[in-house]
Amino acid sequence: MEKVYSHYINKGQRPSRLFVGGVHGKEGQTTIKALKRFDEGSIKNGKLFLCNFPESPYISTLKREYYDNTRGLELLSLIKKIKPKIYLELHCYRKKSHFQLTREDRKTINGVPSLVELDKGILMGSISPIIRSLFFKQHDFPFILEIPCNPDKGALKVYLNVMKIAAGSDDRFEILKKLELNYPQQVKKLHRYFVDFSDNFLILFQKTSAALRNDLIHPEDLKTFMNGLIEELDLKLNQVQIEQVAEAVLIFLKK
Repeated sequence: MEKVYSHYINKGQRPSRLFVGGVHGKEGQTTIKALKRFDEGSIKNGKLFLCNFPESPYISTLKREYYDNTRGLELLSLIKKIKPKIYLELHCYRKKSHFQLTREDRKTINGVPSLVELDKGILMGSISPIIRSLFFKQHDFPFILEIPCNPDKGALKVYLNVMKIAAGSDDRFEILKKLELNYPQQVKKLHRYFVDFSDNFLILFQKTSAALRNDLIHPEDLKTFMNGLIEELDLKLNQVQIEQVAEAVLIFLKK
């Protein structure tokens, strides 16, 4: 039986970082290759926890169902324990999935923007907005990093380099500044997505959660309250995103 791979590097208290692979399906068979090749010499200060999970059922991290599942609960527990400010969720994808991950209308279909290709098939973007809202502050660095499953040396090199940059930086701004040197247009696009998330999804989540925390609304009135806020604040969210905010808020109630 496969076991969880973990490796802890401690070079000071801050910042706290977590790189985790094998989040669902058989992806851990690919992400373990990167984690075991990671050069910890790139870390000058702070902490880094490396983790890779064994095979599990494939459930999308965009769905509430994932966070009620064993693997999802394990991931939530790990994030709560480590409290990372810099978080890389390592994934791999089949070639046939490239279009679905990068298509321009992905936000309409899945509630999240398209992933941005850096080089050699390496894709980058924000993690599921459900846990993005729950566990990370606005200017933390919680990102997905995708590599083709069974990658060639060129793809693995790019993947490891992005991991190295994240591990050797102190915050979101430093990471993006370093990435911008090689990928200026991609970083510009990622920033636009961040602004869109902050100005819409995050605002709705924060205000709804605050209202629940202060007993200003009952959970049964959640959707009515949210729709009222969307109209009042002129937020730009589609129906899929509204459902994701609601799911994040419901998980928040159980924290």
